Amino acid sequence: MVGPMKAKSETTRAGDGATPPRFAKNILLAVLAGMLIYAFLGAFLDYKEMKRVFSSFAPWQIILPFGLICAIYLIDTFRFRLLFKQFGIKLSKRDALYSNVIGYFFSCITPSSAGGQPFQIYHFTKLGIDSTVATNIVFSRLMVSTLSQLLVIIAFAYPGVHLIATMGGSGLILGLGLALTIGTSLLLFLVFTRPTLLGRLVLRLESSFIGRRIGKGVKDERWAEKFSAWSLGLGDSFSYLWAKRFGIVLVDLLLHVLDHGLWALGLYLPLRALSGLEIPFSTFFFAFNLCGLVSYFVPTPGASGSVEAAYTLVLGGLTGMPGASLSAVILWRFSTYYLHLVLGGIVYFFVRTERKVYEVAPDGTKKRLAPRA
Repeated sequence: MVGPMKAKSETTRAGDGATPPRFAKNILLAVLAGMLIYAFLGAFLDYKEMKRVFSSFAPWQIILPFGLICAIYLIDTFRFRLLFKQFGIKLSKRDALYSNVIGYFFSCITPSSAGGQPFQIYHFTKLGIDSTVATNIVFSRLMVSTLSQLLVIIAFAYPGVHLIATMGGSGLILGLGLALTIGTSLLLFLVFTRPTLLGRLVLRLESSFIGRRIGKGVKDERWAEKFSAWSLGLGDSFSYLWAKRFGIVLVDLLLHVLDHGLWALGLYLPLRALSGLEIPFSTFFFAFNLCGLVSYFVPTPGASGSVEAAYTLVLGGLTGMPGASLSAVILWRFSTYYLHLVLGGIVYFFVRTERKVYEVAPDGTKKRLAPRA
């Protein structure tokens, strides 16, 4: 055991290497992609129907979805703290909440929303948390996310399969989403059960042209050996959490299902209000679940444009009211994506983070010991 770190901690902004001009470029691309899709879809819709739908707009249709994402931040703060606790790490509420808010911000500005998890690993490692533990927890949550989607598919299989069969072209999007869900689940299962396969793959890659380029880039000719050794530790960490703490993983899974339900409610309630239809939530939740996977395979920042197109096409087929569906998607994306881009940007640029502030305390746990700057 060691005592509190006496050296003064460094403060820095979370995404050290990322620059405001790059952020501005990605945000501009995201907004442009969304606007182009809205204009394209709107060109095929009845203007009078769109005007009638928007005449029933109410402020709660923006406030509620925005607030639900804030509630998800709080739930995920508890989830992070619960998982880190299993490794003797007392993650502070502030650090857990910050990681969730900025993780979503980076998802919003990176192609296919792929930047959130790598940022969270970087953030936790920078705080002084072991990289294998941080990677285990972040990617365990990714695995939990995929399992929760499978649970939704299984729970609503009967109405879902009937929906795919009766929706024609829109049903093809759902069918593709179903195939991607199953394929992603199998791939993640392979990585989680055999993480050393990644190490072996990297060792084979080391002597290739790509491997040599990576070695030059990281300035370490033994990078593959180190990665292979790191993958062994990652495998042990996975085994500990999923085998010896499976009850905690199950709690995390149920909380993620709750997260996913809140995400869906943010679109479901405005859609029902704007369309005037009593849409069964089970049917909507099944479609919502599959649309997300399809849309995130398009490499625009935050999957902007593809999200709007996929949800509008599928929900238009579900309700028979494309105007109401597009209107609901516009309000939903504005409140859950664009407004949270603003929130995340404010937090990123004005909230400072510290380096190496988690140390082993006298009680044997690892927690934040250095004073905040």
